[in-house]
Amino acid sequence: MNKTEFIKKLSSATGLTENQSEIVNGIFESNFFLSKKNSNKIIDEISHKIKIDKSKATEVYNSAYDLIGNSIVDKLKHPFGS
Repeated sequence: MNKTEFIKKLSSATGLTENQSEIVNGIFESNFFLSKKNSNKIIDEISHKIKIDKSKATEVYNSAYDLIGNSIVDKLKHPFGS
């Protein structure tokens, strides 16, 4: 999944605008997100930058984390295409 697809899927999964989804994508790109240690930091940053409450930011984080995780699993299952 490329960046544009990720932004569109995140937008549809969370109800964010594409602009807000781009901001969330930038936050994930600037942090090492595969570690649960950084989750609170990322959630706080999402909440602050797109001005949403912490529970919505947690929902956005979980949706983005799931999208990325599923994309990685799909890539491992089908390394040369779909």
